[in-house]
Amino acid sequence: MSWEAGVMIPPPNSFNEVDFYMTWRVGLLIPSPNAVMEVDFYRSLPHDTTLHTARMYMPDMSTASEEQMLDQFTLPAARMVRTVLPHIVVFGSTSASLLRGKDYDREICERVGELTGAEPVSVVESVTQALLDARATRVVVVTPYTDDVNRRIKTGLESDGIAVSAMYGMGLAAADAATVTPESIYSFVQSRVGTRVQGDVLFIASTDYHAMSALSLLKIAYDVPIVTTNLAALQAVKRKLHSLREREMAPAARPPATT
Repeated sequence: MSWEAGVMIPPPNSFNEVDFYMTWRVGLLIPSPNAVMEVDFYRSLPHDTTLHTARMYMPDMSTASEEQMLDQFTLPAARMVRTVLPHIVVFGSTSASLLRGKDYDREICERVGELTGAEPVSVVESVTQALLDARATRVVVVTPYTDDVNRRIKTGLESDGIAVSAMYGMGLAAADAATVTPESIYSFVQSRVGTRVQGDVLFIASTDYHAMSALSLLKIAYDVPIVTTNLAALQAVKRKLHSLREREMAPAARPPATT
């Protein structure tokens, strides 16, 4: 077959051909200081999927800056990512939920979906789904944050009917979360949680924390499911990609066979 410009490529007939012909585009909206989530995504997305990131401006990590990001920079970032025609867009921030509640997080994700024409993914909803999939009723939570932020995370989990049996924070400012190495996360978990997790699931919270890179060590040490924020979001994206592939290969989406 010729690959010259203008030559028509025949429609795919199988999943293998869909994998060959299709490139799925995932948009990611993240706070501008976030140094980890984008890296976790491009290291972990399937081979037929490309990542397209837009940053929502935050001059610093203060609550006032988070509010400004939500009010002034989230929807413009969505409009920018729309220009690559994404299939899925991830709202990669927990600020909307922590500051304004889960209803607001759902609302802003819906608006992002409408603006981009893509299927939206909420990080907050992804974590909730991951914990439900793990049948979590009691969780141990580890974060890089201070008690003030941890209390808001605890309230959000409890609003979903999930009890927090223990919560351990490193006491860091949000701006410092990305500086913690995976080995340091592992050591912190070991020093606080001990040898046994006092709950059904170990949840490591934050989009800007190298928790996914610490998973290989943590899975050796603990025999309970381990959920991280970025892993939960990636799992949600992969579920949507699977649905999109199935939709692409549905008989109604393919031209009728000719004899």
